[in-house]
Amino acid sequence: MDDSKRAIGLLDSGVGGLTVAREIFKLLPGEDIIYYGDTLHLPYGPKKLSEVREYVENIIAYLKQEKNVKAVVIACNTGSSAALDYVKQKFEIPIFGMIDSAAKKAVKVSQNNKIAVIGTEGTINSQAYQKAIKYESAESEIFAKACPGFVKLVEAGKFSGPEVEKTAYRYLESIIKAKVDVLILGCTHFPYLMPVLAKVMGKDVMLVNPAQETALKFRKELNKANLLNKDIFLNKDIVEGEHKFIVSDESRISKSFLEHGRRFLKLDNLEFKEENIFLALKNRGGNLNNA
Repeated sequence: MDDSKRAIGLLDSGVGGLTVAREIFKLLPGEDIIYYGDTLHLPYGPKKLSEVREYVENIIAYLKQEKNVKAVVIACNTGSSAALDYVKQKFEIPIFGMIDSAAKKAVKVSQNNKIAVIGTEGTINSQAYQKAIKYESAESEIFAKACPGFVKLVEAGKFSGPEVEKTAYRYLESIIKAKVDVLILGCTHFPYLMPVLAKVMGKDVMLVNPAQETALKFRKELNKANLLNKDIFLNKDIVEGEHKFIVSDESRISKSFLEHGRRFLKLDNLEFKEENIFLALKNRGGNLNNA
């Protein structure tokens, strides 16, 4: 099979990474996408990075071996922080994370060199964004804040309203006082809250969505590697690619999220199939990558 016609794999700890999937759908409408949300182990944020790395490694092995994907996007900031460098050495297919392109964009657009990043505990504590920003600009002053409550709100399908605004003001008060002019949404759940976050931060603060920056970089790198589906460029009328959504535990997806998420993502056909690769792994007593 022509490598360029194989599907693209995306993975996340749950439903947050669908914000990345949405951006890739828009930029690469003819590509087949297989999305795997590890709802069995969500949230990744509070877990040890070594534990997250093991989950990510096994999901990539599954996507590569069972689904024959041509490339993988770790559509999860915590997963990228914990595992990207490791899995890029482990697997032969191209693998992309969420951190570097967003850090580069933040430095580029900041006028006062005061940049804030919000994310899960795992992402913030890993220092991945802080290091990436400093790599781009040593002069940048960085304000980092873990906001785990945002993840819980999104998973419950709460994207707006008084509870969301109150939580946002509580988390962002110190960042607002610091007078930053750029805020990186360092968790794939956070773009669901973008209207509220924009209101709380004010019109003088630019919000950087890593999902958009990652999708742009991903398209560019796939093109350089000759892995974009050639049929897309040969046909004027692009046939939309096939999109499959898989989770490790379907029972942990809230009905409220499905209702609001379908509207937000413009995915009327958003349905999930359960494939618990970790149960199969437990029964075999090994690592998928070595199975």
